[in-house]
Amino acid sequence: MAESRREFVKAAAGLGLAAAASAADPIPRRKFGKTGLEVTILGLGGGRVGTHRDEAEALRTIRHSYESGINYFDTAAAGAYGLSQRRYGIALEGVPRDKYIFGTKTRNRTYSHSELDLNQSLAGLRTDYIDLYQIHNVMHMEDIDHVFAPRGAMELVEKAKKEGKIRFVGFTGHMDPRVLAKMMGAYDWDTVLMPLSVTDGANQHLSFEQTTLPVAVDRGLGIQAMKVTGVGALLRQGISTLEENLNYVWSLPISTAILGCTTPEQVDRDVAAARAFHQLDNTQMSELRGRWAGADFARLESWKVDQGATLASSGRRYFGD
Repeated sequence: MAESRREFVKAAAGLGLAAAASAADPIPRRKFGKTGLEVTILGLGGGRVGTHRDEAEALRTIRHSYESGINYFDTAAAGAYGLSQRRYGIALEGVPRDKYIFGTKTRNRTYSHSELDLNQSLAGLRTDYIDLYQIHNVMHMEDIDHVFAPRGAMELVEKAKKEGKIRFVGFTGHMDPRVLAKMMGAYDWDTVLMPLSVTDGANQHLSFEQTTLPVAVDRGLGIQAMKVTGVGALLRQGISTLEENLNYVWSLPISTAILGCTTPEQVDRDVAAARAFHQLDNTQMSELRGRWAGADFARLESWKVDQGATLASSGRRYFGD
């Protein structure tokens, strides 16, 4: 741990971070639903800084994100995200706690396993409380039953809220928008994290924008968008630019879009797009969706349920993060 910290300090000293530019031209912020918090429209995802083989570079990227004006940091307890929690804790050491917002997750469904995740998150992030704790990756209707069962994850969440370890509660999912819409009615949630992109908007068969987003808006939730560039796949198609893809998602009624970065230079690219954001009108949104109308959605959105599947199908398949 000490070695990682020394590497980070040494790396950060030569960064030339963009704090002054950020103060002069800040990233837009939006209300985070009914939480009372305000988040930058651009949030840093934990996956890539968690899987980065070069820890010093990952720490530089996190710190640079903060210094560039990003105030929302997304992570989770499982896998590479677990490592991102520890790296967030190192990189943001010394920054006043009220200057940034942590959103983390548990993918477990039982009280005991969720409690282990929560304790790991608090220790890794070096914090006494989690701003947003989320039930992660709700895939099937059965997940809802498990989460709310006796000694289920939500029993732990309620206890942790009373103890001051959790401020707000949300859930996430990327497989089936109909399951997320059902989940919203099971609890007084604060936030939801879902895939939103120009291809999701253009997908007439299975769209979070069409099915889940309106319900979240009606309930006043803080809405986080993920997979806004299709994990980079949309950029390789050459149909719309990064700026167009981001402006499309930011023009939806969301609070923030989560993007993964592996270098400070990638942070600069995304921050520049956020600072230059302009709201698209209905005609521009429709034109962008029209460009993608003939896309191979099953390939570009492989994390969703099989494009021909239904909730009643016993042969469903799913894809992880």
